[in-house]
Formats: sequence, structure tokens, C-alpha cells
Amino acid sequence: MKLKLIGVSVSMALSSLSATAQDGAAVFKQTCSACHSIGKGKLVGPDLKGVNTKRSEEWIINFVKNAQAFGEKDADAKAMITEYGYPMPNQNVSDADIKAIISYIAENSPAEAVATEAAPATTASAPAAQDPALDPANASDEDILAGMNIFSGKQRLENGGVSCISCHNVNHNDLVAGGLLAKDLTKVYERMGAAGVNGILSAPPFPAMASSYKDNPLTEKEIYQLSAFFNKAASADVYSHQRAYNSNLLIYGGGGAFVVIASIIMLMFIERKRKCVKEDIYKRQIKSACSK
Repeated sequence: MKLKLIGVSVSMALSSLSATAQDGAAVFKQTCSACHSIGKGKLVGPDLKGVNTKRSEEWIINFVKNAQAFGEKDADAKAMITEYGYPMPNQNVSDADIKAIISYIAENSPAEAVATEAAPATTASAPAAQDPALDPANASDEDILAGMNIFSGKQRLENGGVSCISCHNVNHNDLVAGGLLAKDLTKVYERMGAAGVNGILSAPPFPAMASSYKDNPLTEKEIYQLSAFFNKAASADVYSHQRAYNSNLLIYGGGGAFVVIASIIMLMFIERKRKCVKEDIYKRQIKSACSK
């Protein structure tokens, strides 16, 4: 009887674990897959195979919920943020969701990967299994130009999304200086490769970007053309003039605005002076004198 009860308990536990892993698969695909893989190499962030054996559950939960704050007090988290150049965006997921993701990663991590630390993958950005015609490195000049026009806003996005230059900058002689609200993308293709760039543009993991493109996603063609432009911009950066942001724009802009406002006030004053009350009284007096 006891053995039977133990068997039932184990079966229920395994069923619960399987269900949790299934939930984790959905959350992983929606939240994590744009930046991470399991056993396929680095994308935007590290490969997560076997992470459940390398980090405690509590460590992973703290990192996922607020990597930047956690990095200020944990040396390993800080080192990872330094390695990748920026903290992982805070994810709006519950502890239960994170635990489900961990179960999914554990279930899909090869046993040999868990046992030994794999060497850093070098094929994440190499499209070896990809159709050469779809490789941004082989893009035509027309696609590269289209990507630059999409970035700058000269070419409207098919689904009406905002242009990249509103928040990002790319050093390129044919572009004006871009926004400073987000990371400079001049070398983004070198850092992330085609897979990383495509992953971020397909399913933006950053809150502001995700909100901007939630109802206005980029098309596959637009993503390909942007990747082609980023690849070209990264390789041609050495030939581009560097742009320095300084106070000149503020000075000239503020001075120009002052001149315009002062001119408007002066014109209004002249017009009001020309049609002042005294002039009206004078005209009435002249008209009255003439009628006598």
C-alpha cells in the first residue's frame, strides 16, 4: 500500500513538473527567446543551457527581475552585465513564471552540457545553416539603402512604427546624428550578429521598444534590410566622421527661438502702436471738423 502511494506521489510530482515545463516553454518563447537560446550558442545574451545547475533559483529570480539593482550587490551579476555591455531589461514576470522557465531550461539542457562548461559559441552570428541569399552580409546595395532609409525614417515602416533614429544613433556620413535615448547601434551587428539583431527586431525585449512596436511590428523584409544596413555601418564605421554632441545645438536653437519670439512681439507692438487709441480719437475729430 505504501509503495503504491509513493508511486502515485512520484507520478503526480512528475506530472506537475512536466506541466510547469510546458508553461515555462510558453513564457520562454514570449519573454526570453529573442535574446537567449538553450544549447544553440549566444544571441544577445548568454546561452542558458544548464543555467539551473550553475546558479541557484533565488539568484536567477533576482537577476531576471532587476539585473541592474542585483548587479550592484552581486559580483557575478555585475561581471555578466560588464561582459555584455548593458544590464538585461527588467522582465514583468512573476516568481512562478521564472521557476517555470527554469524547469523548461532544465528539461531542455543536454546532459553533457550540464556536466561540463561549454566553450563560448562562435557561430551565433555566423549564418552557416542559413540560406546565403538571406544573409545580411550578402545583401544588395538596394536593400542596404532601404535599411538606412528605414532607420532614418525616410522610408515609412509598413505597419506604421516609429523610426529607429528617434532613439538610436548610427555613425554614417549620409545620416544626421540620431537620438541619445537608447544605445548607439553603429557596432550592433559586430556585437550581436545576424541572429541577435533579428531576434531583437522580431521580438523586442526592451520595455520602451516593446511598447513602441507592440501594435506596429516590423516585417521580415524590414528586419532583413535593417540588419543589412547595420552590417554595412559596422564595417564602414572607420570611414565615417564621428559626431560629437555638445552645447552648440542648445545655444543656436535657444538663440534662434529668442530671435523669432522677439520679432513676433515687436511686430505686434508696432501694429498696436499704429492703431493706438489716440489715432482713433484724432480721426474722429478730423471727421467731425470736416462735417461742420
